[in-house]
Amino acid sequence: MKKEMIEPDLISTENEFPPIEKMGLFIAASRALCVGVQLAVFTHIADGKRTVTEIARAAEASDRGVRMLLDALVGLQYLTKSGEEYGLTPISSEFLVRDKVNYMGLLLEEEWMWESWSHLLEVVRTGKPVRQADGVQTGIAQKFFRAYIPLLHFVNREPARRAAQVLLNQGVLQPGLRVIDVACGSAVWSIAVAQATGRDTSVTAMDLPPVLEIAREFLKQDGVENQYDFLPGDQREMQFGQNVYDLAIIARYIHDLGEREAQDLFRRIWVALKFGGRIAVTDWMPNHDRTGPMTPLIFALGTLLHKEEGNAHTAADYSRWLHSVGFTGIEVSDLGSDLTLVVAVKQ
Repeated sequence: MKKEMIEPDLISTENEFPPIEKMGLFIAASRALCVGVQLAVFTHIADGKRTVTEIARAAEASDRGVRMLLDALVGLQYLTKSGEEYGLTPISSEFLVRDKVNYMGLLLEEEWMWESWSHLLEVVRTGKPVRQADGVQTGIAQKFFRAYIPLLHFVNREPARRAAQVLLNQGVLQPGLRVIDVACGSAVWSIAVAQATGRDTSVTAMDLPPVLEIAREFLKQDGVENQYDFLPGDQREMQFGQNVYDLAIIARYIHDLGEREAQDLFRRIWVALKFGGRIAVTDWMPNHDRTGPMTPLIFALGTLLHKEEGNAHTAADYSRWLHSVGFTGIEVSDLGSDLTLVVAVKQ
């Protein structure tokens, strides 16, 4: 009997993401944006250079190559085009022009992401990271912090404000709180809490020394620097005191840890909180069956490149680990942007 061959509809644009034939385009689009940033085309256009020849000369690149790159960036809606002149879109003007306050291009100026993902085949085969991302022993690590932390600050500002509103609605936030922000990064999540509760709230920002230097810049920018003190170091080596804090924030960090390390951190936080105090944990969290959303699942694959035990953990994982060290009253909230907030109480 002749077996009927069924041809899958791989090229229909109506299929669920992703249509296979477009995957190469996604890679090319990402690369085009990186090269545009590396050649500073957005900055050159902001400086008044609008034609291919002007931009190519400023970028020290060929007219032919620059023309094709600029047209691709127009197609990606990072640039506009009128006749032979190119312009910036609102997004590129705000985030891709060097020396602007909200410049997000530092991470794209280097080859970190491309170099890391090029090792995915090797890492999947071995189950071992290509390198550990922990520590500050190299200039490369500190340069990476300088590029990556501001990017996280900008993209997490609105989710942080939504998280603060959730905490307000739950009655967690009151004037005069004592807060610790563990592995604080730019401190964007605790900044939202400090702003929501007023100047009587005091926050301890804890992270590696070069990260805290960056955090200080954002605290000053947001006018809350006087509400903060600083605890430099690696959280793995720290005790945070006993019955000190009303609220502990751990945002976008636990994905670096496995179950054992996460429970150990939660146990030390439980000791540091006052009775009735809360822990608030937020991160990209996939659903229970790990079938979506896409962002946490791709992010989890990225942790494989650099971490022995890291992962995008589920809300059920967090709830189980928090309960195991004594937390109760666990509440899970959707913050949007594929971010989930888990809040628990020390009782």
